[in-house]
Amino acid sequence: MKLFKIAGTVALTSVLLLSGCGNFGKNADKPKREDADIIHEHEKEGGSLETGDGYGFTSFDLEIEVDGKDVIDADYDINETADADYENKLKNIKLKGNEAMDQLNKLFMDILITKDTPQQEVIDKILKWYQLDSYSKFKIEVDFDDGTKLNIDDIQ
Repeated sequence: MKLFKIAGTVALTSVLLLSGCGNFGKNADKPKREDADIIHEHEKEGGSLETGDGYGFTSFDLEIEVDGKDVIDADYDINETADADYENKLKNIKLKGNEAMDQLNKLFMDILITKDTPQQEVIDKILKWYQLDSYSKFKIEVDFDDGTKLNIDDIQ
């Protein structure tokens, strides 16, 4: 009788242990189940610098003229896919696609503009990046993730 109690206790303990630690869910037999990811609210909207997913804007268009001559053209637009063009006539650089994106990434990460950055600060940061002291025309249009826009069109 004592043997049956011990065997019954071992069997019951084994069943409870297997059911508690086992994997009997609906995805138990799938070898590569995906764990739940935590998604930040801004990542659903397209990302921002704060979430590490994007630059905080969906469109960036920059044109700078010096002495009436076009010297800098930078275009970045992300809709379904990212599209980038970059031209720096001062350094004889003309890039498209991934190569342009590599160059623009350096610019974006250095200037770090947001919707709250004052316009003069945006101009100063970009001029410093390109090592320009002056310009005859400075035009920038940025569409931020939250729908706000930055438009600067300055002619000197």
